[in-house]
Amino acid sequence: MNTFGTLFRLTTFGESHGPALGSVIDGCPAGVPLTREMIQAALDRRRPGQSALVTPRNEPDTVEILSGVFQDKTLGTPIAAIVRNANQRSQDYNQLASVDRPGHADAVWRERYKHRDHRGGGRTSGRETLCRVIGGAVAEAYLARDLPSISTVAYVSQVGELVSSVPAPGLTRAMVDAHPTRCPDEAVREEMSRQILAAKEAGDSLGGSIDVRVEGLPVGLGEPIFGKLKALIAQALGSIGAVTGVVWGPPDLIQRLGQPGTKFHAVKDAYGGIQGGLANGEPMQVRAFFKPPATLADHAKGGRHDPCIMPRAVPVLEAMVSLVIADLVQQLNARPHSA
Repeated sequence: MNTFGTLFRLTTFGESHGPALGSVIDGCPAGVPLTREMIQAALDRRRPGQSALVTPRNEPDTVEILSGVFQDKTLGTPIAAIVRNANQRSQDYNQLASVDRPGHADAVWRERYKHRDHRGGGRTSGRETLCRVIGGAVAEAYLARDLPSISTVAYVSQVGELVSSVPAPGLTRAMVDAHPTRCPDEAVREEMSRQILAAKEAGDSLGGSIDVRVEGLPVGLGEPIFGKLKALIAQALGSIGAVTGVVWGPPDLIQRLGQPGTKFHAVKDAYGGIQGGLANGEPMQVRAFFKPPATLADHAKGGRHDPCIMPRAVPVLEAMVSLVIADLVQQLNARPHSA
């Protein structure tokens, strides 16, 4: 299944070392202001090689819009966009043709498909997430026109055993991007950098978590039974390869407010912005946990991998959440009174 969404749909294609990766976005209304530069700005936040903390694969990730946009506005037709791969070193991954990485999908993909592209992980590579960022940029352009009150900001909340404090309201993407860890907590982010660099030097990797905060959601967004907002967000974030779990809260909220666990729902924002599967008008907060990257130095000699995926995954989580919201807004507009 390579398509995500019901009315606002994203289809992704391509492999890590193939000619290109791309996205097709269907269901975006006509007349939404959208430029190549808007999508490129989103991709630049995810692209490799942007700091010493991430993979040194030097990909410009230059986006090309092939259809669906004319005179910097969407046409209401499918929007197709591609990013051509320019800096592959496929020979670095020859060992992975026969050696399976622990924690990765190598073995199960071989069992399922009997044939796979081992170069850089092929379709299972984190590079596939650039397609999601393209889709998220289109979703955010649509939301900026129709629901400009919505703000979605993610940040790195944990690296290894280092945990960030909970930032104050009003967090912006510029504040998150001010440090290469994408952690806004000045008290821990330098140590996060040091530990990531140490893991990189040792050919090792680190996991952790990312928090996503969404403000300005309309009350009632979502569906009360099987289309619950929390279920759709969990599906969206769980579809990201390195994500191992999702919780609402964030999980340290009870301790931060000094409330015993039995009084969890006595704290207004402990709902995480969702009640009965619907947005309740409060900020929605969700935390996604990430496993350490599975490609290590002894699996791909000379290969380039992220020692810690979270800094580059921040815009990916924002994109997936924005896609969910855009799709639900479309559904709400289509049938506002159904239950």
